[in-house]
Amino acid sequence: MMEPPPPWPCLFDYASSAMMESTQLDKQNLSGGQRKRSELDSVALSRTSTSRVGEESSAKNCSRPLHLTLKKSPFVVSFFLLVQLISSVHLATGKSATATGSTTECPRLLGMSSGSIQDWQIASSSQWTGVGDLVEFGGSSSSSSSTGSSGSSINGGGNAFNSQGGSCQPKYARLYQSGNKAWCAKHRSVGEWILVDLGVISQVTGLMTQGREEADEWVSAYSISYSADAFKWSYVVDGYGNRRVYRGNVDAGSVRYNLLDPPLQTRFVRLHVIEWRGRPSLRLEIVGCQECNQVITESPNVKLTSSSVPTAAKKHSCQPDSAHLFSHTGWCAKKQDADQWIQYDLGPPRQITGVVTRGHGGWESKQRHHVSWVSSYTLSYSNDTLLWFSYRDGNHLDPKIFGGNMDGDTERRHYLNHPFSARYVRLHPLTWRHGIGLRAALLGCPHKAGIDCGPGFFHVNAVSGCMENLAYHHNTWLNDKRHLWKDWKYGRASLAVDGDSDASLHRCAILDNYFVENPVWMVDLGKKSNINGVVIATWQGKGQDKTATYRDYQTNLEKLTVYVSNKPRLETVDLLAEASCGQVSRSNDSLFQPRIHIQCQEDLRGRYLYIRASAVANRKARLFFSVLCEVMVY
Repeated sequence: MMEPPPPWPCLFDYASSAMMESTQLDKQNLSGGQRKRSELDSVALSRTSTSRVGEESSAKNCSRPLHLTLKKSPFVVSFFLLVQLISSVHLATGKSATATGSTTECPRLLGMSSGSIQDWQIASSSQWTGVGDLVEFGGSSSSSSSTGSSGSSINGGGNAFNSQGGSCQPKYARLYQSGNKAWCAKHRSVGEWILVDLGVISQVTGLMTQGREEADEWVSAYSISYSADAFKWSYVVDGYGNRRVYRGNVDAGSVRYNLLDPPLQTRFVRLHVIEWRGRPSLRLEIVGCQECNQVITESPNVKLTSSSVPTAAKKHSCQPDSAHLFSHTGWCAKKQDADQWIQYDLGPPRQITGVVTRGHGGWESKQRHHVSWVSSYTLSYSNDTLLWFSYRDGNHLDPKIFGGNMDGDTERRHYLNHPFSARYVRLHPLTWRHGIGLRAALLGCPHKAGIDCGPGFFHVNAVSGCMENLAYHHNTWLNDKRHLWKDWKYGRASLAVDGDSDASLHRCAILDNYFVENPVWMVDLGKKSNINGVVIATWQGKGQDKTATYRDYQTNLEKLTVYVSNKPRLETVDLLAEASCGQVSRSNDSLFQPRIHIQCQEDLRGRYLYIRASAVANRKARLFFSVLCEVMVY
């Protein structure tokens, strides 16, 4: 008679344990010196900060012992094979079906092996230095999973002093680290931990671990805790609310990959040692995604300005535009005082999570090569350049002082404990060496393509960054006397710069030749600006009007021409003498596309932008309309 299967949730635990134990038995000869599991549990539970929940805790919720006798239950055999298949697919795809409801894969390595996670972002409970530390080469160790060597020993047996502690620092806990380097705990005890600061809130989907190869040491079981601020911590738990125990390595060289389901949204990750071989030693990598840990100031859409710029000899190598992180020069101030600043205009407000600085790359004089750097600074931010806020940590009253550089080239990176959202960010030097000079970048969240840029910004194309609309909410004018009438509302010129994407006829500016032969629309940009192009959203509303408006619009409109000038309210005759950005005609219906993009033939600079509408020549019906639903200037 077939014995009934255990409860459904337990089968996953049983199958996973069976697979792990089978693998371990293939690779290890588990012999003397192995502590009983109940003894390990009592030791672990006596330490609150590192208490673990063994398989017994999970087993209490199940009606069967942990070990399966596969011959007794064909159901369990089939299920075991099914779990193997599911596990292999799960590992291959790196996906979690119920994690966050997102189907986006998140398999990237977050920087332990590449070095983008820097040494100061890694910490541990302790570090073995090797000084006066007695290492047992033979017999049994205090670890619950130590295998020893069945009484034999290296170098004639007995004990020896190990001098390899210098290779056991937390900074060496990087996956694929070569040689004898890894993190090694000072104590052979449950609860030793290693911590990684990811810098920003990240989606963590898994951990990869290795042991310490030359010493033949590894961590065979561990738990994970996580935190957003390094103060309030939570453990990863299983479906029963117990701390989840993850199986680690079975040798010192191979990589063990454990997936987290559901993924964690966290900044700090801490791995707690539970079982080990020889000494708790490991190398690791964290797998996941970091959307808001990217340099967001290298885009050509970001504008840099400064409090001052030197003149004459140094001017060419000290411009604000040279302050980008990867520039070979940098920005330097004309005055050497605490009132200097460099400003980043990010366009649409972004979340800022960190800042990176370097010194000035240097400039040449007849005497020598000059290098300077900023050794401390503060940050301020604003959304309108009128009201500014100083960045502060927590409840501190004084602005946060950031440590700067110590030479002209090395990067110095800071992550913010309290990220903020802003359009404008200023860096204020406080102290410096050989003058105020720097290169810098802000870290944060990039603006996603296809997402609305917000008021005053737009996408030039479907995948471009957000550009500032220089015409947004600025004063407009039409050379049609009807628009001077106080109560005139139909087709007002200002409707083309109101930021409303509605292309209905009543929400668009209308130009016609009822009173003027060549209607002209103008926008005052407020100041002289560099103009690279214009995007015009047009009316596509055939059938919206009950008159012949759309017919006249389609049939009799010949072209639109864009001009740039420093003179306001020019009529057609005077406008022809001004600089032309470009034009679009009715050829191939280009004039009637939903979105018209006119790129200037050369970079133009001016305060006023004009659009002139022209009629088709030699038509019997000369009346025409031009409908501008939105004009976006960049």
